[in-house]
Amino acid sequence: MTDGSSQNFLIRGSDYLARFPGFKLIAREEEVKKLNRILMRDKASSVLLVGPGGVGCTALCLELEACKSDPETPFDILSKRIFWLDTDGLFSSGDPSAMNENFQNVLRRLSRYPDSLLIIEDMKDFIEASRNHGCTHFINALMRSLEQGKFQAIFESRDEHLEVVLKCHSNITEFFTMLDLQEPGREALQKIVSEAVRRLQDHHRIPVSAEAVETAIELTWKYRVREMSLSRAQPERTLNLLDRALTSYRQDAHAHPPRLAAKQKELALITRALNGEKVAALEGKKPDELGKAQEMIKAQIEVMNKEWQERQERLRRIYKNQTDGEEALKDLEDRLEEQRKKDQDARENVEENLKDKEKETGKAGFQSFNMKTAAAGYESEKVNAIKAEMDQLQKAIEKNKKEFDELTREINEGLELTADHVLHEFSQLSGIPANKLNQDERAKLINLDQALSRRVYGQDHAVKKLADAVRVARVGLKDPNKPQAAFMFLGPSGVGKTEMAKALTAALHDDERALLRFDMSEYMEKHAVAKLIGAPPGYEGYEAGGILTNAMRRNPYVVILFDEIEKAHPDIFNVFLQVLDDGRLTDNRGLTVSFSEAIILMTTNIGQKNFLDPAMGFDEAVQETTRELDETYRPEFLNRFNGRQNIVCFNSLDLAIIEKIATREIAKLNTQIRAQGRDLTVEIAPDSLRALCKDQYNPANGARGIPGYFASQIHPAVANTMLEAESAHGVMEVLYDSKTRTLEVVHPRIREVSVPKKGAA
Repeated sequence: MTDGSSQNFLIRGSDYLARFPGFKLIAREEEVKKLNRILMRDKASSVLLVGPGGVGCTALCLELEACKSDPETPFDILSKRIFWLDTDGLFSSGDPSAMNENFQNVLRRLSRYPDSLLIIEDMKDFIEASRNHGCTHFINALMRSLEQGKFQAIFESRDEHLEVVLKCHSNITEFFTMLDLQEPGREALQKIVSEAVRRLQDHHRIPVSAEAVETAIELTWKYRVREMSLSRAQPERTLNLLDRALTSYRQDAHAHPPRLAAKQKELALITRALNGEKVAALEGKKPDELGKAQEMIKAQIEVMNKEWQERQERLRRIYKNQTDGEEALKDLEDRLEEQRKKDQDARENVEENLKDKEKETGKAGFQSFNMKTAAAGYESEKVNAIKAEMDQLQKAIEKNKKEFDELTREINEGLELTADHVLHEFSQLSGIPANKLNQDERAKLINLDQALSRRVYGQDHAVKKLADAVRVARVGLKDPNKPQAAFMFLGPSGVGKTEMAKALTAALHDDERALLRFDMSEYMEKHAVAKLIGAPPGYEGYEAGGILTNAMRRNPYVVILFDEIEKAHPDIFNVFLQVLDDGRLTDNRGLTVSFSEAIILMTTNIGQKNFLDPAMGFDEAVQETTRELDETYRPEFLNRFNGRQNIVCFNSLDLAIIEKIATREIAKLNTQIRAQGRDLTVEIAPDSLRALCKDQYNPANGARGIPGYFASQIHPAVANTMLEAESAHGVMEVLYDSKTRTLEVVHPRIREVSVPKKGAA
């Protein structure tokens, strides 16, 4: 095999760039400069380009080729011969000897020019393919060539694959410099998406409004969805949402024309108004005016229906022509292969006969004209006739496609993707109701106090402090290098400290499951800090990174709860100091994460006995707890909570609050019953509820005791009724005897089912 075979697996930069017509890198100027600086260095001048999937690592590499037309590009970059490695092609044969020879040719071609730059798009794929095919020496050979300075390389790796890449060779950190490509900021993202959305408009042939783009950015910036295409990094996350929204909108619009649907809706409103119903939009209109409008709209609908039916007929005809053409083309392709096989067999038979005659006569036989033309590369008349027929059919198919494109343009005329379409699509993917997604962020922040108070009772002072801090951060008045808010919650168990974190997450992100929670009882050992930020170099798991840092790289816009921090090892607090002060953290691999968009909440049980002591008032308990805090934690740690202003003590819950919680639990149970489609309602008299709460409430257990009591006493009775008496309906009354402290659930009546008499029809 010649050295030219490497051409099959090394794609020149200009050829690779040609696959992306109109390529233009937006808002990544600083990242390009960093990349150029690394490539221009003498030592460690190869690049390990790391970032989450979809962040634009490949686009950054493409810019190296695209910028060669820029007069400001440094000559060191301009002179580089850039090649992309076709990893799949290299390993596609499955033959180790062929793969080895091809790879050696690749290295020889790259080594021929010292200014060569090899780009491997997904280094993990290359490593695993080398191992799976028994070619692990490829990695050593590649690293040796880089060590000898024969060429440079850029290895692209996703965050989650970085462990595999770092472990592939012991010297990778010596010859490579890591460039961490992070998601673009809000302003940069706006520029990138506004430019990239043009490609989507060309594909779908539907314009996208500026409001739709802004809504898509807002939703994908704020929420994280587990759906595969929306779990990638920005800007791809936003573009994927717009692509999906355009697809759904186009599909619906082609099945049900929006303008026709709007006219039908308008006609329905007028008809209701003429029938005497009150229609706000038509108030003040006289009956004769409505009648004329009704007739006019009916005529318009009739014309639009006729036009739509004609277009549908044309569409069906185009579909049929396309199907028939493809089937005919397939038949011709089969005939062509069959005819070529016949011609080949005929030539072989003639050649055998000529050879036999040559043996008999000792003279060269006569070759026919067809044999001579076939030897010269020409095909038979029958083959050429079939190919001519295929050309004509292909032209007819292309003409049919143009007619389809013209019809699509007519149908799409007047369509535009709006913010409502994007909201609807995201609601379908996330499961979050569209009305929540569409809720004004300003109104949500203004009403944050009420949203928190609906779930956390009796802690109005804590609710107000937390809501005020969030509002200050969201309007841009906080320090940009610190978290949006940092609070420490103290108080007895079960008074709402953890519930406050869940309520805040639900209020801001519409889903309390978005809460990033760390139970600090899992971090009691000295080495536990490695779980948060990653193990030190040389230790097992070094390449995997830390739980906290990895989670923050995936989604920096979260509410973080560190629960029961008094159980954590003291070394953990060194990490907390940096997070609370600088708003950033660097993991063991050198990747930096930002906490500037996060809200950090911590809870502790220190001093809870003070709040449970009946001899102490609340203010006295706060003072004693503050003294215990000073004895337990360093002053610099406590001062990180806004000069201790955000260290908040929670009240013990009085009986009135417990009754509200019990009432909420009954309402929650009834909601669950209705969700099962059953006509059952659980009720408890106010006096019984008050007595129950008084007897069963234990301040040491807090609010958790009442829901637990209901779950063990009331829920089983409801479950048994639903299973044993399927037709039961009505009220299940809960009776509580304060003397015996026992609970009784009165079963509802069974719905009578009429049984037809014997012999009845």
